[in-house]
Amino acid sequence: MKMKLYCSPTSPYARKVRVVARELGLADLIEEVMIDPHTASGNFLDTNPLSKVPTLVTDKGQVLPDSKLIVEYLQTRGRGLTSLPRGAARWGILRQQWLAEGLIDTAVGCQMEKRRPAALQSADMIERQLAAIRRTLDALESEAGGLLTTETVRTAEISVGVALGYLDLRQPQLQWRSRREGLAHWYLSFALRPSMQATQPPAT
Repeated sequence: MKMKLYCSPTSPYARKVRVVARELGLADLIEEVMIDPHTASGNFLDTNPLSKVPTLVTDKGQVLPDSKLIVEYLQTRGRGLTSLPRGAARWGILRQQWLAEGLIDTAVGCQMEKRRPAALQSADMIERQLAAIRRTLDALESEAGGLLTTETVRTAEISVGVALGYLDLRQPQLQWRSRREGLAHWYLSFALRPSMQATQPPAT
């Protein structure tokens, strides 16, 4: 019995899980079921009443309803990612991952605000979110030299790569590459990984 991953092709949270699965060599063990969580019904809502993606149903029938939880689980099932070092270096890498995950959260929040009727949207909230995105990109730029480009990467690099790809999809007007040459150079290489190519979201 295959694991079943409920996901959306444009969700950065789902893409992170899909990239991790491929980097760990687990893609053939997972059936990906594409859904729109905003209009989902039936079996998916019975599986995850929160109607959020990604949601993983393991081959033993356990339901894991969160991307971080799913990634932790998949790492127990496969190999192929570089382990975090010990000591002070570990916290620096985890900081990069935390920044990238926060970048995703903020970009998604901005997108959700834009989905509201125009009369209900908060221009101030959107601008605050965009300002936070710019600051976070600058912080990642200052640490871009520490991001791996080797054959095996870490979950930190996957988080950063997925975050930048989501900005390309939803916030192209930000032109995040401008004045961030280190991050742009790293992403140019990272985006060519087979796992990233296979999970490229459709243009919308």
